[in-house]
Amino acid sequence: MGLFDTHAHLTDPGLCQELDAVLARAAEAGVEWILSVSVDLETSRRSQEIAANRKNVLAAVGVHPESAGGVKPGWEAELEDVIARGGVAAIGECGLDGFHPDPPVEDQIPVLRAQVRLAKKHRLPLVLHSRKASWETLKVIEEEGALEAGGVFHCIADDEVFARAAVNAGFHLGVCGNVTYPRNDVFRALLGRMPKEKLLLETDSPYLAPQQVRGGRNEPAFIVHTARTLAEALGAGLGETASLTTANAARLFGVAKE
Repeated sequence: MGLFDTHAHLTDPGLCQELDAVLARAAEAGVEWILSVSVDLETSRRSQEIAANRKNVLAAVGVHPESAGGVKPGWEAELEDVIARGGVAAIGECGLDGFHPDPPVEDQIPVLRAQVRLAKKHRLPLVLHSRKASWETLKVIEEEGALEAGGVFHCIADDEVFARAAVNAGFHLGVCGNVTYPRNDVFRALLGRMPKEKLLLETDSPYLAPQQVRGGRNEPAFIVHTARTLAEALGAGLGETASLTTANAARLFGVAKE
């Protein structure tokens, strides 16, 4: 059973300090690939370094909307330098955040636009943070003529209208630990109606731990809980769901599967 964690913050201090053990536990749990996402230039550099030195780890490099206020002139060129080093499979975590609008969304938009252009230029998919701003995020991508870049709406928690709009536009839906929470019956039912080829598994480690380990630090090994819940929502077996979502992620992030 090969699982693909498409969203883990391996540069988080807690995870990074014991990275060998974290990756060993992930491998023991059946995690075959991990995408290490970034939130600013520094974590982008560290994600790229981890990916360059660790088998089965890929990097997503970018600036999180909550970090958009800290960018300085020339940051786009610095991010391109990181991309040029290799091991980068996506741009992100980038997007818009209307839940914690600091900086204001209008200040986040230029930073998102720049990253959408980089994704288009380098033919890399986008890893999108779109909390309380999903339609606005999709609009920016459309305005930049970059729908073909594709990508994933990370930790999807929107209604079915937006979920269908996202997949119809060519994007994947990232299924996180919140799918396991008892009160999310409506969300689980929604996932059962989505195109299976557009579903991805993710942990958002060290955040959003699944119900089975809720209250503690999340890590890639715990993705098996999310996979099991998604399997139930799809009316499928765990192995089938693991194979499906890993194949989806492999296609999106350019991983060759035997």
